[in-house]
Amino acid sequence: MLRTTPVKKSVLLYRIHRFRLSAAILCCMCAIKPLSCAAMTLTPDSIAIIVNGNDPNSWAIGKLYAKVRAIPPDHLIVLNLPVGQETISSDLYRVRIARAIRQILKMRHLRRSINCLVTTYGIPLRVGPDAGGPHTAAELVVVRFDLGRSLKSLHAGTAQLNQLGIENAAPSRSPIAAPPMQSSTTPAAMQHALLVFQQALTAAASRMKRLEPAQRTAAMAKLLPLMQKYVGPAGLLQILHVNPDTPNAAAARAMLARNRRVLRKDMRVYRQLALAGESRRNLAKMRKLQQECFGVTGLARELISEEASLTTHRGNSALDSDLMMLWRGKLRRGRWFLNPMDLRNWTANATANHPRVMMVCRLDAPTPAMVKRMIRVSLSVEKTGLRGVAYFDARGLHTYSPYESFDHDLRVTARYIKANSNMKVVLEDTPAFLQAKNCPDEAVYCGWYSLQHYLDSCQWLPGSVAYHVASFELSTLHTPGTPDWCPNLIAHGVCGTLGATDEPYLFAFPLPSEFFPLLLSGKFTQGEVYYMTTPVIGWRMAFVGDPLYNPFKHHPYIKAATLKKNPLLAKAFLEFPQNPAPPHSSVGPNR
Repeated sequence: MLRTTPVKKSVLLYRIHRFRLSAAILCCMCAIKPLSCAAMTLTPDSIAIIVNGNDPNSWAIGKLYAKVRAIPPDHLIVLNLPVGQETISSDLYRVRIARAIRQILKMRHLRRSINCLVTTYGIPLRVGPDAGGPHTAAELVVVRFDLGRSLKSLHAGTAQLNQLGIENAAPSRSPIAAPPMQSSTTPAAMQHALLVFQQALTAAASRMKRLEPAQRTAAMAKLLPLMQKYVGPAGLLQILHVNPDTPNAAAARAMLARNRRVLRKDMRVYRQLALAGESRRNLAKMRKLQQECFGVTGLARELISEEASLTTHRGNSALDSDLMMLWRGKLRRGRWFLNPMDLRNWTANATANHPRVMMVCRLDAPTPAMVKRMIRVSLSVEKTGLRGVAYFDARGLHTYSPYESFDHDLRVTARYIKANSNMKVVLEDTPAFLQAKNCPDEAVYCGWYSLQHYLDSCQWLPGSVAYHVASFELSTLHTPGTPDWCPNLIAHGVCGTLGATDEPYLFAFPLPSEFFPLLLSGKFTQGEVYYMTTPVIGWRMAFVGDPLYNPFKHHPYIKAATLKKNPLLAKAFLEFPQNPAPPHSSVGPNR
């Protein structure tokens, strides 16, 4: 199931998105700087094709792609890998894939010119977990010690809340008893303490409503510092609503304004630390910021995530996502890292401070014949242009929940395309799913959440670009009869899709409001669009399709000038400076 928290750092990043703060500044120096992180416009000369030398199908697909896209012969990198395995061990990945690719690129003097790797049928899809080691054991000790401190603090906060307003409240309800102090620091004990704290907070708020105005003011003066400590400025901004008729309304508004400034500042610092790397000092600073932003409860949830990441969630990543960090040096695998090339993180002045992030796409499908068809259809559609309908399948979520923000983004995407292009847009905004019989001529699609249960939601046009947001939809490409969305979309003619090899959590998916407007402008290939919109690397997401494919190149639906009016989307033209259009390019309806 899609979640937003049980993985390292995800709580804070989800909150960053939730509060819609545009505070992405990349200004920290990395320890290793093999190559600049500056983007290069994607061309055939900047692509290297990765094939499995022991798999004839991989060879054939690599050679076909090199031929039709005019990729130089010495850009074909042949690896010695097992055949028929979709998962490879972390040791084998490090030695036979990552190290081998680096050595070959250096030996052929391609290190600086190659910025895109294309993995092919026969290259494993997933990298298995690391075994851990002394470093992991030492970090677990620190995390569990901090869990113990947070648990004691939560017990103390619950006890204080249980006394708040009780002396004056009507005896209609007895306060919730604080749980007994426990020596256990397991995630289950911490989750229980968080639940009891939340119940105590709700009960205290209920008692305060029954107090006389003067008593309520006195009780509120005690409650606000408690909330500041335990839920932080972010929690107060989300929970507290100022009544303009109350005597202390001006003071409450001023307090919220201060909290908003603190939150923005901490968000900026947190992103800098996350982009700089996972040193022990950085992790300690990030935990401190977590507590400053979301209080003791936020830190507790973060520590639960870290404990899970160090135990049950160690390893298991998409091979393609790991390859994006090819030049990043020796880093522990199986933990995500912020993508400095994501539009929300990218700045023109900061790219030199980060190692190059590789663009990685996959030419793969349930059968070799489907991969070859994908390559040929992409070329054909690119010449004629992709004309069709944009379909977006939301879930009808309009009240706050951990998932409402993505539903909201689908609605925003549909409105933006409808307002800024002549493309027909269909939005399904109920719990029901789109039905293929009602949805002809699909050109682009995004929907969610039919978990590992592919549906014929649309009549997919050959060459269309579509992705379905749910966990595990790229857990396999070669298992016959799989219900996963990615292999089924490809089998139905889709030439660009993305998905997760394992549980990615919601924050890891590109936002439709960024991905599709950039694609529909025809100014960027689908590989470039994915590169600029995927939030994290070294994690569990991968893109399947020809990175050079640009279905709207000659017939764009959205004008570049329109995109440039949006401060975030405008950054794409700075990250990938545009070359003048060739004189023979045909003019589309919205150029």
